[in-house]
Amino acid sequence: MNQPGTKQKILKIMGISNSLDFSPFTTFSLGTILGATCVYYFLKMRRKCDIPMADEYSEKYEFPDPHNEYRLIMGIRNDLKMQKGKVAAQCGHAAVAAYAKALKHKPQTVKRWLSYGGTKITVRIDSEEELLELDKKAKSAGILSSIIRDAGQTQVAPGTRTVIAVGPAPKSELDKVTGHLKLY
Repeated sequence: MNQPGTKQKILKIMGISNSLDFSPFTTFSLGTILGATCVYYFLKMRRKCDIPMADEYSEKYEFPDPHNEYRLIMGIRNDLKMQKGKVAAQCGHAAVAAYAKALKHKPQTVKRWLSYGGTKITVRIDSEEELLELDKKAKSAGILSSIIRDAGQTQVAPGTRTVIAVGPAPKSELDKVTGHLKLY
């Protein structure tokens, strides 16, 4: 376990007397050094993995082509009569699923979408059949889509398809698939 003299070596390196008791100051100092080292290595590894962080998409929004901005469309099944909180939760699941899928398959699309502010639009879908048809259209147009299935612990049966996320993609492409739908 501990080698004899290790505690004394640490104290000597830190310039603290040979007291055998770790004072609160010593513990704080060691914790600070360890914490700073962890942060340094985390930041170093983040650069190697190229994980996008929030500061990389700061609050500046540059709109290269305002007529063809990137958006995420979320189609909500109106026939389920979900309460507002349930709809909000399902849309949250859909947005996260769409982001994760796009980050994996189309990372440049994610950057463009976020440069436009990460626009999300909710539309009304009247049935599960319409949701599935929308999924087919999106896939045939080369647009990512994610269907959300509920766990069934509150308002709907387990496995019920509640929301579809279409995109993110340019507005001109999304309009071909979702342009006919009414806002939720």
